[in-house]
Amino acid sequence: MYNQMFTVYGVFSDAIKNWSEDVHKIMLCSDRNTTLKERLDTLYHIYNNKKYVQYDPLRYLYFFEDDVEKELMGLVASSFAFGRVTQIFKAIDSLLRIMENSPLKYVMALGSAPDPALLSFRYRFVSGLDVYRFLRITRQLIEDYGSIGCFMKCNYNEGDFLRLVDLTMRQYVDVRFLVPVSLKTSACKRLFMYFRWMVREDNIDTGLWNFIDPAELVIPLDTHIFQSAVKLGLTSRKTPSFAVAREITEKLKGFCRNDPVRYDWAISHEGIIKNNFATHMAMSERSACPVSC
Repeated sequence: MYNQMFTVYGVFSDAIKNWSEDVHKIMLCSDRNTTLKERLDTLYHIYNNKKYVQYDPLRYLYFFEDDVEKELMGLVASSFAFGRVTQIFKAIDSLLRIMENSPLKYVMALGSAPDPALLSFRYRFVSGLDVYRFLRITRQLIEDYGSIGCFMKCNYNEGDFLRLVDLTMRQYVDVRFLVPVSLKTSACKRLFMYFRWMVREDNIDTGLWNFIDPAELVIPLDTHIFQSAVKLGLTSRKTPSFAVAREITEKLKGFCRNDPVRYDWAISHEGIIKNNFATHMAMSERSACPVSC
């Protein structure tokens, strides 16, 4: 069951006021001698605050107390993390209603065919049948290993994180859209984001999978991260891809070798909050990305 309920349509005034004041200080930065590392670190420390979790699909992990259920909810939420974040929230909320707010119980009790409520579910090009197949495979992993985390731990070899990513994708080879097919054809943004949620530990990410070295993670590359990376000189390539994600990650290792993906949350969420929750914001002026100051 939910540990704590948030709603995207709730009262955000305090969080937005603080966000506006904090980020405005960096937006007004005029010191051209300030290094990129210093600006990224400043952003990291601003956004490493749990009040911002409400604006991200990651928030659904914190609805639950049980670690096995958190892992499951994280996989579900990350897999639906495409499109506008407000629409993502609506889709996940709809799915949780079908699951009666108990995803682990629901998944473990799945029958040989989807129930009518799940069958009627649709989010963009993802059908209820797609979700059913995705959940059935996930249930099998939990039955075989005890949890998604145990599956990861049993199949992870230190220094070979990408092999684990590839193995995870191969478990879902019969599932459309929700899990990437190959590192060769996708930047694997959603799957890398899921690993970030599970592996890293700070005020945002859970740290449940501390058997994986955060230095091995790859940045979840979406359009906003890609555009920001181009502006910041972290890549010169023209289109996002897995190769670009690795290139950006390697550049970020120059700023924090042991935890390069720590900057992902800060870089992406300035845009997410501004673009999706503008009606809740107290800012009166249009602003550029803070790391461009």
